[in-house]
Amino acid sequence: MLSLRCPVRILCIALVFLLLTSSSVFGAGFALYDFSARGNALGGAMVGRADDPSAVALNPAGITQIPGSAFMTTLGFLMPRGTVVATGTAMTSDQADRTFVLPSMYYTKQMNDELWLGIGVMTRFGLGTEFPADWFGRYNSYRAQLESVSVNPNIAWKVNEALSLSFGIEATWLEADLGRKIDSTRGVAPNPATDIDLRLKGDDIGYGWNMGLHYKMNDTTRIGLHYRSRVKLALSGIATARSPLGADSTEGAVDLTLPDMFMFGVSKQLSPKLNAEIGAIRTGWDSYDSLTIKFGKPLLGVLPISSFAPKNWNSVWRYQLGLEYKHSPEWTWRLGYTYDQEPMPDSTIDYQAPSGDRQLFSIGFGYAKDNWALDFAYTHLLSDERNIAGRPLEGVFDSRTRDMNVDIFMISYSLRF
Repeated sequence: MLSLRCPVRILCIALVFLLLTSSSVFGAGFALYDFSARGNALGGAMVGRADDPSAVALNPAGITQIPGSAFMTTLGFLMPRGTVVATGTAMTSDQADRTFVLPSMYYTKQMNDELWLGIGVMTRFGLGTEFPADWFGRYNSYRAQLESVSVNPNIAWKVNEALSLSFGIEATWLEADLGRKIDSTRGVAPNPATDIDLRLKGDDIGYGWNMGLHYKMNDTTRIGLHYRSRVKLALSGIATARSPLGADSTEGAVDLTLPDMFMFGVSKQLSPKLNAEIGAIRTGWDSYDSLTIKFGKPLLGVLPISSFAPKNWNSVWRYQLGLEYKHSPEWTWRLGYTYDQEPMPDSTIDYQAPSGDRQLFSIGFGYAKDNWALDFAYTHLLSDERNIAGRPLEGVFDSRTRDMNVDIFMISYSLRF
């Protein structure tokens, strides 16, 4: 039997696993909150509970509730769909049908009566939007994909029986793959056959920190607070341009600051079997004010040496409610609801992530036996339709979104030893 006693071995396995399988899909903006099956089933309302290994992602201060050592691995399957309709025309385009795999792993270990170690390997940011290369919005975007992996070690300190504090550092690898078309006729006679295909693919590693608090007010009420800092990235890679007359490539670079997050939750044991938690997450998307891409030279000898797109995103809130009913020592049932605000203002919304405010409805169950547990969750994400005002210079038409929804399935296996 494989020993799980070595945190370094677990971390190495987790890194290889995530780098081989990690993909992504849009969240609010491009933040993701799908860290475990139990967490998803509860609508993300785990900041106050914070009593399983996935607390490393939502509130590491809570891992002082886990005696000994514990390990959790999770797989999520996200299936987005959606349509963009050009207002007043018959032109419509559907997103490409894809299934994104979202893995994560967590390990916690009690070092002594006061200190705990927690390590998480997860995806906190991602974007997966792809339309046909000849669709009507191609001069703005036909492909926008971000993939990321965060490694986050934490130390949690049990100050006393009521209060625990945590501090951690985070390394985030993020890769961007962006594609759009350029009209070589400059609007005279747009034609997919004569378009220039511009692609940029680059990556970087950035660093941040996080701190948490977990407080037991009494035997039935727990409060959790968690802050994650901004992460600055300087993505660099290769930009390519292809036209019917030839191809060219050069260096490409873009700066990106991932937002900070403040999370809180209040968990209440309503009865011996029923627990409820309410909470919220504030995501500081005001960090994303523009997207500037710099090229090493004018591609094909004619394209600009830089590209600028204003974003001016807003900071937003995500509200969460979760109910957990322990039917028996083995079986637990869960329900969750989430309202997730969209950070993109009307003035700069584009086709890289065309979406509106979201509601998420979740259901799930858990089965526990001896020292292991298996959890399952299903979430249906409903996005509000969004009207988009045309900005011809940016390749954006008068249009609206329709059926921008996502089905999310998650399964987790956890072990305590």
